[in-house]
Amino acid sequence: MTIIDKIKKRHFCIGCGLCASVLGSDKCKMELGKDGFYFPIVQSKISQKDSKIISRLCPGIHVDGNKQSGVWGAMQSIEESWSADSAIRHKAASGGVVTSLSLYLLESHSVDAVLQVGVKDGSYLYNKLKISRTREDVVSNAQSRYAPALVFNDIVNILDSSDEKYAFVGKPCDIAAMKNLLKEFPKYNDRVKAFISIFCAGMPSYNASIMTWQMSGRTDEPVSLKYRGDGWPGNFYAVWKDGTDFKLSYNDSWGKILGHHIGFRCKICPDGIGMLADVAVGDSWTTKNGYPDFTESDGRCFVMVRTSNGSDIMEKAEKNGYIVRNTLDINKIAEMQTYQYNRRKLEGWRLVPVQLISGFMLKFKGLHIFRQALTANFVLGIKNMLGTTKRIVKS
Repeated sequence: MTIIDKIKKRHFCIGCGLCASVLGSDKCKMELGKDGFYFPIVQSKISQKDSKIISRLCPGIHVDGNKQSGVWGAMQSIEESWSADSAIRHKAASGGVVTSLSLYLLESHSVDAVLQVGVKDGSYLYNKLKISRTREDVVSNAQSRYAPALVFNDIVNILDSSDEKYAFVGKPCDIAAMKNLLKEFPKYNDRVKAFISIFCAGMPSYNASIMTWQMSGRTDEPVSLKYRGDGWPGNFYAVWKDGTDFKLSYNDSWGKILGHHIGFRCKICPDGIGMLADVAVGDSWTTKNGYPDFTESDGRCFVMVRTSNGSDIMEKAEKNGYIVRNTLDINKIAEMQTYQYNRRKLEGWRLVPVQLISGFMLKFKGLHIFRQALTANFVLGIKNMLGTTKRIVKS
């Protein structure tokens, strides 16, 4: 059994396509499974050398946090921010900071292009990695896509085909994948000038997207689909060829459907908060009775500035009129992001049965996971450990 097959068997694969890009299509290719997730198919024998490379590259099993600390990881500052462009602020999923930082980097010629996920041309549903070289490109990919994407299946070809410098925007696991790639192949080290991460609570399957728009009662496919944006948090919004549409609130789309159809690896994710990025961006929710208030309003992000490079980008983006920044009390983050706070505290408990059953396949290093677990409520910890064990047995 190859290392790729072992990763799939334990449900650790995130379907990013990095293995297929590095090995080449003659050895490995990506396919979309019936469950609505991408997965690699081994085409021919993989050498021992290739197996070792994949074990170091795969973000499903290898995440190196470089000695993070605290609940929220390394930070130089924490801020509340939004786009200074009101149109971008309205269009984007949560205030437009990711879009505006990308635009600053592009238009200041700090990078030649932005690597970001967007909907595949000619599709309403499927996502892929886009190379955004203009303002229009960046803005067109401003809204979140709560579904899988082949982020890395063509990354080696992209890096080899030019000398362009990039900003990279992605989920925390995407940032980990890119960092693994640059470490394994130092010749690419100078190609990515900025890492921008979004907070992530898990990646729903494509099937979940279909289930959501089918709440409309229709069975024919729409021609366009967005998950959030055009307001904050914005609605799930599908449009059909005849002009009819269907809307569902964020609370109903994510809270009742999409968020219940994420893969196993997302449920044991060691980093949903972008600890490896230069800046990590999440929704700066107001809270009501201890819960996020999803009443429509003007979008706001909180930004965890993690590196000196991130600080420089934020300062220059503000100075050049791309973003608005305010200071933010870090103690408010646990109220805004209760799920991420608890997830971080309880991750170590979830990993115990996973590591024991998998033979310690997971190499999650420098993330402060087990130290955080010791500060968690032990009763909740044991419940999480038992719940994870049941999931493994059922799978």
